Amino acid sequence: MKSSISHVKTIVMTLLAATLSCASFAAPTFRDAGPTLTDGASSSHWTALYATRNPAGAEFSISPESKIRMGVLSSLGIGVEVGPVDDFVDEIDSLIEQLDRDDISLAEGQALVQRFNALLGTMARDGYAKVHAGAHVPFFPMLIRSKRGVVTLNASFAGLARLGLLDAPVTYNALAGELETASAVYVKGATLGEVALGFARPVWSDRSRQLTVGTNVRYLQAALSKQVVALQTADDDVEDIVKDTYDANEHESSHVTLDIGAIYSTDNYRIGLTLANLTEPEFKYGTIGNDCHLLSGSAQHNCYAARYFSDRLALSETWTLERLATVEGAWFFADGRGTLSGALDLNEVRDPVGDLNQSFAVSLGYKTLTRLLPDVRIGYRKNLAGTKLDTATFGMTFFRRLHLDVAWGLKSTVIDDRSMPRNFALNLGFEMTY
Repeated sequence: MKSSISHVKTIVMTLLAATLSCASFAAPTFRDAGPTLTDGASSSHWTALYATRNPAGAEFSISPESKIRMGVLSSLGIGVEVGPVDDFVDEIDSLIEQLDRDDISLAEGQALVQRFNALLGTMARDGYAKVHAGAHVPFFPMLIRSKRGVVTLNASFAGLARLGLLDAPVTYNALAGELETASAVYVKGATLGEVALGFARPVWSDRSRQLTVGTNVRYLQAALSKQVVALQTADDDVEDIVKDTYDANEHESSHVTLDIGAIYSTDNYRIGLTLANLTEPEFKYGTIGNDCHLLSGSAQHNCYAARYFSDRLALSETWTLERLATVEGAWFFADGRGTLSGALDLNEVRDPVGDLNQSFAVSLGYKTLTRLLPDVRIGYRKNLAGTKLDTATFGMTFFRRLHLDVAWGLKSTVIDDRSMPRNFALNLGFEMTY
């Protein structure tokens, strides 16, 4: 059997490949692109991507002297998150391996029943593996300054996948020499695409004070998938299960939504508010657990497994891109080279795979104003809902063009007797200004 660490890496890469293999142009509504990984939704000099968070931010994401700012490749990033269960994936594979045997003695069977039944409840409640990835289409977002205001054009895609466990008691069949269970793997995933048009302009000014408003109209295309896979009839390990079932029952749909934002700014500080997803579009998952009698083989077993767990999951499900209100603030010091900023989501929302999120982020950054030394930023963020995970962030901008940002979870789990962070993310991007 593979080591736990290498196995988790394999699962992550499989989930990542699955999410990106069917990704279309879509919106990263559940991840932070580029330097926003460090800054969150707060006001930022670092990147044009700020305009994709608060629509009014376009006015501050391109200098007054510039006509065009765009990304050569604004952001390419991945992120991983796992639950607080040691060796989660290896334990599932071990159970699959034992379920495939027909030579288990009574003593060994009783020992295995005791072992797995002691684990499965915790694994189902707390164990999961989750991965997200995304990128902006080359040259987007594009900011164009005119006499009337700043126009923003954006195109991007992102994918998200989550693997969890649905538990049922393990029993021993003495006549067959086998273990039996109704436990199953539950895989959910989404790819989201976005094409957006935005506009921002100042609507009031008095000396050094200014009020700027903006709006983004976003066209979203989504493909949502979920599948229940019975462990009793699984011939493969978790890696192959993900490969074979990720795009099963996939359902595609598209909608248009609207964001609005406002920023009050002075020479030394900014305060902003964003209201996102005002139309609250709904996207549908493919239905599972229907017409099982018309299927055969493993597909039929998986269909009945979905029915068995219908009290824990919805066989027919929709995901709503819920309205989200975010407040932000930034204070500038050292003649504008330094920034202390923060952002807070005022309500919690569910991502496409059903997990609750409410972001809080603070960061401190400094622009060196030279191409020889990189600009630097550090930060801290927390999910105030759901997992409640704490994350440290760090970013650098090289040559005033190349961004590198890393997020490292402050909570850990154990894999192969080694402590590993429960979440990690990496973004890389390159932007130009003309």
